[in-house]
Amino acid sequence: MLEGTLYQIVSRGEGTATVRLLPESPIYKAHFPGYPVTPGVTLVQMGLELMGRKLAAAKDIKFVVPVLPTADGPELHYAWSFRDDTTADITLSLADGTLCTKMTVLVQ
Repeated sequence: MLEGTLYQIVSRGEGTATVRLLPESPIYKAHFPGYPVTPGVTLVQMGLELMGRKLAAAKDIKFVVPVLPTADGPELHYAWSFRDDTTADITLSLADGTLCTKMTVLVQ
């Protein structure tokens, strides 16, 4: 859904993926004009897309630092694991290892 519009996949492995944000994405024109920030809902959606799952419910989501669309298209690293068939823990970090988001979600 957001692949190709907001991000492109750089690499993918078992429980991990690296993506590059597309700073020219139209999402940044509206969120926020003059100070673009990647919307939190899109960070969640990217993680779900990378896992090949759909959101059933958000249990716990913490946005630690904002994800900014720098001119070079920053790389983000997603890592996820499943507690069971319906509960996933996801972390999102910048290329330098800075934690951006931690979430626990119920998935379908």
